[in-house]
Amino acid sequence: MARHGVVEGMPIDLSSTPAACDHCILGKQTRSHVPAIHEGERASKQLECVFVDLCGPMPAVSNYGHLYSMNVIDDFSSYIWSLPLACKSEAVNVL
Repeated sequence: MARHGVVEGMPIDLSSTPAACDHCILGKQTRSHVPAIHEGERASKQLECVFVDLCGPMPAVSNYGHLYSMNVIDDFSSYIWSLPLACKSEAVNVL
């Protein structure tokens, strides 16, 4: 629009490149992928090795009054169970 003189009352100098805006640069960046490196040996059968992640408290209570979530990940199959918890003390019994 500036090259064709469509904009009036706003002087635009096209002889130099405009300064780089930090926010524009950050907004156009993309994340690099996480390499698929697995250290050590994987489990040879289901539930031989599981990883447990206890998350919470969540900002909103669920319809059933759950504030926490326990995620159980099977190393062999990469299957994930997400189990809702009302309080952290339920984790041992649910597991």
